[in-house]
Amino acid sequence: MGIDIKCYPEGMYGENTYLITDDATGFKAIIDPGYYGVDVRMDIRNNAYLKYVLLTHGHHDHFLEAKEYLNEYSAVKFAAPEKEIALIKSEPYACPMPSMLLKDGDIITLGETKLKVIETPGHTGGGICFATDREIFTGDTLFRLSVGRTDLPTGDWYKLVDSIKNRLYTLDDEMIVYPGHGAPTTIGYEKRANPFV
Repeated sequence: MGIDIKCYPEGMYGENTYLITDDATGFKAIIDPGYYGVDVRMDIRNNAYLKYVLLTHGHHDHFLEAKEYLNEYSAVKFAAPEKEIALIKSEPYACPMPSMLLKDGDIITLGETKLKVIETPGHTGGGICFATDREIFTGDTLFRLSVGRTDLPTGDWYKLVDSIKNRLYTLDDEMIVYPGHGAPTTIGYEKRANPFV
């Protein structure tokens, strides 16, 4: 058992919105709700199945459609990094306030799936990743052969490099990386080939 992952690279700036489904229960979560369309609604299907909307960091391309999910799915919990609230509030685009605040080490339970919160500051001051035993959703921290930019408010290049080297590159080489933009990769491949770290 594990999770089924669907990616919708349709958000602003090609942002990847992910729908993950726990194989054992059918319970679902959206990671980075920058996109909301008929295809996502068809894949969710049942109001009772969507349990969480999860945010990796506070840039608007990753939360632009959060309110649509919260309006459509009445029981859903919206969870965001505690350290990103100030950034979320400063964005010119309105974002609903989260009902759950996340910090390093927190566990999101989705049926039999456990999503561990890993703080990875750098792209923003309080960005996080969500990791299972086999996959990690890295937001804009780590991409295939690239990394997140640090020239926006709260960004810090040195913190980004530290997060990647000491939080992400310590994970299993076989772990699949699902980034906030672009194609999937693995931790091992990025350790060998990423030219930025």
